[in-house]
Amino acid sequence: MIIGHSMTDKKELRKIIIKEGFKVYFIGIGGISMSALAEISLERTAVVYGSDIRKSDITERLRSLGAKVRYTQSRANIMEAMPSLVVYSLSISENNPEYVAAKVLGIPTVSRAEYLGVLMESYSFSVGVSGSHGKSTVTAMLGSALSYAGMPVSILCGAEISKNSGYISGGKEYLVYEACEYGDSFLKFSPDIQILLNLDFDHPDYFKDIESLKESFIKAANTARELVIINSDDSNLKSVLHRINVPTVLFSEREGVDYRYVPISHDKGRFTFDLYFGSERLNRFNLAISGRFNIPNAVSAVIAAEHMGVPAENVALAIESFLGIGRRLEYLKKVRSTDVYYDYAHHPCEIKATCETLKSMGYSSVCAVFSPHTYSRTKALFFDFVDALSLFDKVYITDIYGARESA
Repeated sequence: MIIGHSMTDKKELRKIIIKEGFKVYFIGIGGISMSALAEISLERTAVVYGSDIRKSDITERLRSLGAKVRYTQSRANIMEAMPSLVVYSLSISENNPEYVAAKVLGIPTVSRAEYLGVLMESYSFSVGVSGSHGKSTVTAMLGSALSYAGMPVSILCGAEISKNSGYISGGKEYLVYEACEYGDSFLKFSPDIQILLNLDFDHPDYFKDIESLKESFIKAANTARELVIINSDDSNLKSVLHRINVPTVLFSEREGVDYRYVPISHDKGRFTFDLYFGSERLNRFNLAISGRFNIPNAVSAVIAAEHMGVPAENVALAIESFLGIGRRLEYLKKVRSTDVYYDYAHHPCEIKATCETLKSMGYSSVCAVFSPHTYSRTKALFFDFVDALSLFDKVYITDIYGARESA
């Protein structure tokens, strides 16, 4: 069972973080998302403390920026820092010694999402990217397109998008961020534009079934202040459209939507597609990253950028130069005669897409070394994993990576 959000009053949280040089402590500061918040805090003149269980390139980068990082987690760390605020991720245990110490000492403790929800209020315009798959890629792609167009945009991603960081600073005018559904985290945000890419059952340690996950996505959509961009090819998202009360823009490969995309061709897995608004062809787009699944990802970025004033032809140029992000079908090296890729595919749908993409790139034989991610997901989706992995020519399976769970 996850630790949950603190439900701290936003007004109280604002009072803490607007003070010059306030002290904030991050439990698990080395995580890609937590480290990004630490960077933003440093930018805002906060005194940043944090802990992690091991040293990494990410934590060393934070230390070079001025953060005070410890490689143990103990009550003494909190006693020494005596921060104004403690920020935690939902992956920690309620018995974490630093979390317990903060509670005993009466130090306000908030989840990562609650902290981000208040930080993002200082941006003039924000775009949240949600979905069971593809949100990191779209966050980076849209941010890249806006930056390419000369817009001052900050990007907050759940994957590495600059060296040892999931954060790119571009000021406080525009923010593009990854809005994760785990633990209902994305309900802590109120973006101007909300993108919904897809919806598949996941996180069975929190959501009991697909219906509870749908309810969460509906609530997230209705937090948008201006617009929701939705992939209506996704049957689960399509089934909840009538319950979204915010203006929507729908895109699909089929007729009868606002934006329709038409795949044209592909070269070794890199697709070209046309995008139409009604009957008007907006532009042709050439993806530099592989995978047919990246067409709807790109379409969502195009629509959001257009709504923000960037013409489709300018977005097309940006997309042609977008080479992807770390751990998303990332080419590592050649071992003897074999090309080795790394992909953070931890859901059966993602595994299928990875295999299909590699085969579309011309590989006649594809082998997978698969590390199952969390016990609850492995159990709940076991037979779906079997079906997905059976698409490979050979499969090697490691021990389950428990992450926030114990066996």
